[in-house]
Amino acid sequence: MSPAVISQTNGANGTNGAKAQLGDVLHIIDSRTGQYHAINIHQNAINASDLKVLKAPKDANHPEYQNDQGIRVYDPGYSNTLVSESKITYIDGLEGTIQYRGYSIDDIIGKKKFVDVSHLLIWGKWPSADEAQTYQQRLNDVPLINETVFNVIRSFPKDGSILGMMIAGLSALQSSDMSAVPAHAAKNLYLGQPKNVDDQIIRVMASLSMITAAAYCHHSDRTFTPPRKDFSYVGNFLLMTGHVEESTGVPNPRYVDAIERLWATVADHEMTCSTAALLQTASALPDVISSLISALSASYGPLHGGAIEVAYKNIEEIGTVEDVPAKIERVKAGKERLYGYGHRVYRVTDPRFTYISDILDELSDEIEKDPLLRVAFALDRAAAQDEYFISRKLRPNADLFAAFAYKAIGFPANFILPISAVSRTQGFMAHWKEAMEGAPRIWRPGQKYTGNLNQTE
Repeated sequence: MSPAVISQTNGANGTNGAKAQLGDVLHIIDSRTGQYHAINIHQNAINASDLKVLKAPKDANHPEYQNDQGIRVYDPGYSNTLVSESKITYIDGLEGTIQYRGYSIDDIIGKKKFVDVSHLLIWGKWPSADEAQTYQQRLNDVPLINETVFNVIRSFPKDGSILGMMIAGLSALQSSDMSAVPAHAAKNLYLGQPKNVDDQIIRVMASLSMITAAAYCHHSDRTFTPPRKDFSYVGNFLLMTGHVEESTGVPNPRYVDAIERLWATVADHEMTCSTAALLQTASALPDVISSLISALSASYGPLHGGAIEVAYKNIEEIGTVEDVPAKIERVKAGKERLYGYGHRVYRVTDPRFTYISDILDELSDEIEKDPLLRVAFALDRAAAQDEYFISRKLRPNADLFAAFAYKAIGFPANFILPISAVSRTQGFMAHWKEAMEGAPRIWRPGQKYTGNLNQTE
């Protein structure tokens, strides 16, 4: 029996013979057995394994209940289940705050660059000037993706899925060095191996940026420009995608600064669906590319990152600014949805929204020239003033407005999710590194069987 649990036969007062517990305790009486159980509460959570002591006799009519294995927690979608411990990101959805490694984003955005924020997330501390320079140099020293990777990307139809090209490109990159794949090497390569982990993080972060740029160039019929060793991570991303000033041949500094701030704003968001997918895969101890592919695949769904592309298509369908009031009325009548509004975590304004709004204000000239963005902002103004949306706390999703910023900079709507994947990779790598510092434990959730048993023809 776990030392965190005490079980006694239930007395008249429900706690007969129970030993005193230290700290907070959840008192449970199992009506099936009359047993009393005291389960410790730590940091407002109980250990689900402690519930295994709540056993009941086998039910002959329902062996699928598995009573003798202890009570189980049924939680579809992990809506109230903690699956890991982490020191990376803290979110308070009621107060509207985000902290990276204990630092508020209020003290980070606009003050720190990509190399600083990603170093903090991944390695747990702000880099010194020398450390930041060394980190940037390591990223810049990663070799250009080889021709095999380029060819895999180019094998896709130009109008195909950019995210699909990225996943295929990552798979090709994985196959270019099979010695980094634990199953192929027939040994553990990363759990408790910090140098191997760090080397792979550098390799994947630099390579994914190149793969994403190559996919974008193939899709948009642009020429891929190799990265420069004297450019920043963000500067090289814009260079590789061909988003440069015609007069200088280099990225617009305003856009570099805007993306630096955007990528700090959306660097990590704790246990998202895609982060959980990454960690689920990582728990089986494959290479980091396998884990990252799981995260990217999860992000493609319309209930996660793919929702932004859905929102764009809905905005395009509105038509013009003059058509916005009719859209609002259809939403209020329950005939349509307003995608991009509301958030699963925040019950107040998303704390990232202010910083993204500032960036959008700086891009107002670009926004005014884009018909789709004019409709989007007219829609936002209408929703912000309507009691229907105010009373339901349906506020704009920060990711949607970050997408507007990318659009204003000149990227098409169907490239927003790929850019977001690159921006979030720093967070993904932080979670993978943290997982590789832990104990080996494969994620193996259970199920509640609801089918028939022992059927015969």
